[in-house]
Amino acid sequence: MKKEFELYITKNYYQLKSIAKKMTNDDDMSHELLHECIIQMYDKENIVLKKYDDNSIRYYITAVLRTNWYSKTSPFHYKIRKERLKYVDLTTCMDIDKEQQTFEIQNLYDILEASYSELNIFQKSLMDLYLTLGSLKKVSQSTKIPLMSISRYINEAKKNIKDDIKRNLYEE
Repeated sequence: MKKEFELYITKNYYQLKSIAKKMTNDDDMSHELLHECIIQMYDKENIVLKKYDDNSIRYYITAVLRTNWYSKTSPFHYKIRKERLKYVDLTTCMDIDKEQQTFEIQNLYDILEASYSELNIFQKSLMDLYLTLGSLKKVSQSTKIPLMSISRYINEAKKNIKDDIKRNLYEE
């Protein structure tokens, strides 16, 4: 079953890549969209390709691509697009102008890592839970700490990290 899928993808990869590019209007995330959808379909146990022709399979894959691209609740949205939006939000929230955005990403990550390591153990553990679970509500349920307190602790940690990043970027 999966071997057939692998063969189909190998044989038609460039055509599927072209479909993804057209669907995303040649967005730079078209490759990630295609690869995420291939992984999603590969993980499905019930894909049977033998009884379908190439056009039907291509239509199915196109539907999966379309659903993932346009849906705000798709796995692609949560894994790829939302992560990029967080990075864009980080730079716009910090009011960094265009010249400062040209700093190397690695430099930004180094500053972020140093700032994160300066958090106290309580803030670090809450931030780790928040980044792992993805929502304040889940962190609250997991720790039995009230949601409003979790929100305040996480926002304070985020503010400390942002302030530290701003301070380090403006010093350089």
